[in-house]
Amino acid sequence: MKDKKILIVEDSKFQAKTIANILNKYGYTVEIALTGEAAVEKVSGGWYPDLILMDIELGEGMDGVQTALAIQQISELPVVFLTAHTEPAVVEKIRSVTAYGYVMKSATEQVLITIVEMALRLYEANIHANMYWQILEDSLNEIYIFNPETLRFHVVNRGARKNLGYTLEELNTMTPLDLKPEFDLKSFRALLEPLLSGKEEQIVFYTVHRRKDGSLYPVEVHLQLFDYRGEKLCLALVIDLTERKALEEENRRKEEQLRLMLEALPNPTYLINRERQIIALNQVAKERGAVVGDYCWHSIHHLKTISPVERQFFENTGKPLPGTKCYFCRTDEALNRKQKENCEVNLDGLFWNIWWVPIDENTYLHYIIDVTKYKKMEEEIREQEEFLRLILDSMPAGVMVVDAKTFRIENVNLEAAAMIGASPEEIIGKSCFEIFPESKGLCPITAVGQEMDWAERILHRVDGSQLPVLKIVKRLKTKSGEKLIETFIDLTERKKLEEQLYRLSITDYLTQAYNRRYFTEMLEREIERAKRTKMPFALIMLDIDHFKNVNDRFGHAAGDLVLKTLANLIKNRIRQTDCLARWGGEEFVILLPDTPVEKAAGLVEELREQLSMLEIPGVGRVTASFGVTGYCPGDTLDTLLMRADQMLYAAKASGRNCVRFSEKCPES
Repeated sequence: MKDKKILIVEDSKFQAKTIANILNKYGYTVEIALTGEAAVEKVSGGWYPDLILMDIELGEGMDGVQTALAIQQISELPVVFLTAHTEPAVVEKIRSVTAYGYVMKSATEQVLITIVEMALRLYEANIHANMYWQILEDSLNEIYIFNPETLRFHVVNRGARKNLGYTLEELNTMTPLDLKPEFDLKSFRALLEPLLSGKEEQIVFYTVHRRKDGSLYPVEVHLQLFDYRGEKLCLALVIDLTERKALEEENRRKEEQLRLMLEALPNPTYLINRERQIIALNQVAKERGAVVGDYCWHSIHHLKTISPVERQFFENTGKPLPGTKCYFCRTDEALNRKQKENCEVNLDGLFWNIWWVPIDENTYLHYIIDVTKYKKMEEEIREQEEFLRLILDSMPAGVMVVDAKTFRIENVNLEAAAMIGASPEEIIGKSCFEIFPESKGLCPITAVGQEMDWAERILHRVDGSQLPVLKIVKRLKTKSGEKLIETFIDLTERKKLEEQLYRLSITDYLTQAYNRRYFTEMLEREIERAKRTKMPFALIMLDIDHFKNVNDRFGHAAGDLVLKTLANLIKNRIRQTDCLARWGGEEFVILLPDTPVEKAAGLVEELREQLSMLEIPGVGRVTASFGVTGYCPGDTLDTLLMRADQMLYAAKASGRNCVRFSEKCPES
């Protein structure tokens, strides 16, 4: 009992110290609490004694009973009460608490130590009893204890109650016969007789149990007798076999499926274990002389495919030399890698395609296909391949065959070689990333698991030049692994044509200035940029004065010359970042990014003066009117154009050949 911790709860320091000295003498570690509240605080703080000696009558605050109840809410600690009186009222208070008795304060040292030791032993016994009961109660199997004479249940654990659906009160009035519909009283007593007579120590049998709802489930029952306080009791451990039965049924179903699968295959098919012994086979295999239990190299190949040493050993002893297998066998590879293996073998002039398909870590499916006729077809295919090679080389598109794992080029046609600028022999073996380095070692089609990739790429020629191509990549699975078939067409001419078409779509055909649609897009972008950056820009609208007179007097060809001359004059003066567009007829617009109105007005004045001084062949001199405005917060495309148009109108109203501009933003 040494090294045990005891908490003394006593409001008398002298009394507490006296008891502590006695307990210390016998090797106990002692703590003292002078009040009930202090005792509760100690236990709440995580200090758990092995025993509490509690004064029944404490001073102010909680008394001993109240303190004991509060502590037992925290932990089921054993309490022995200290008392100076044994009146019935005091004893009744002690009994109201789960305690381990009491000891008189006047008791001798021997009595005190004896009661302490007895309380500690009783507490330990209770702990073990509770543990065993908890094990029994929480067991996943059903446990019953019943009287073999009356058959009344003494104990039915939680697992049994839950599975049966009965309450403990209901089971207290029942017997095993209420649960086992296969038995009556006579047959059940006959079952128990070997136990009761001592002929058997344990009985195991299988039956069914009936739940409260009437449903039945299969069980395995283990019965044995034990003595408890002079009474013979029967312990029944019951295992619910529902899952086991379901598993057995599932295994039977799988075996039937396997049998049907084997019989459905038209070729010889075998189920074989790692030791090369045949476990099962289909009818086609039986007709070839194979036998269940025999070794595959004996029953299937009749010793023709093993080494002479292995064959001689088997013929002499009837047992295989350890490790005996066919020279082409791939059983171990299939089982160890957990993936199917395949090879083609020439036996007796016939070609066989042989498969090893793992079922589990020790069993595999072995089937054999006669492919002799297909080998003849292969020769024909080789001839066709040569013909296809000629067709491939005559194609106007470049074609490369690339290994999908190494990305090495395995083949190219003549067109691809010409586009790359090297001979096929120089290209084969190179990485495809040397030809298309923009992928940076990451193949677009294999990286994302696509079947096909269709995109414009840049082909890098051997001489360092580049070609824009339309590249189509298709995955192809072959016997030698997955391949990438890459086809590409030179887009150089098409790119030039596209650029020309785009240029035509955004420019005016006569003046080569931008057209109205493109200018509108640029103006909208500049408005958005100004909103973000707060940078100014200017918009100019101009109109050739009396242009109709030019057409009427000199003809439309002369009018066209005037328009082109004006456009060239402006383009030669403005910046590359500026945008000139023909707005319609003789009207033009100019966008000047990052330009305030005052600076734009100065530029326009310069343009006006240069135009008015310019001699146009066959026409003479012409003038133009200009309206200038700048971006104001809140402006839209329409408000800007309207304000520029208003300035242009003002210039015309002022006699033409002049510039008018708005210096201030309109009030909102």
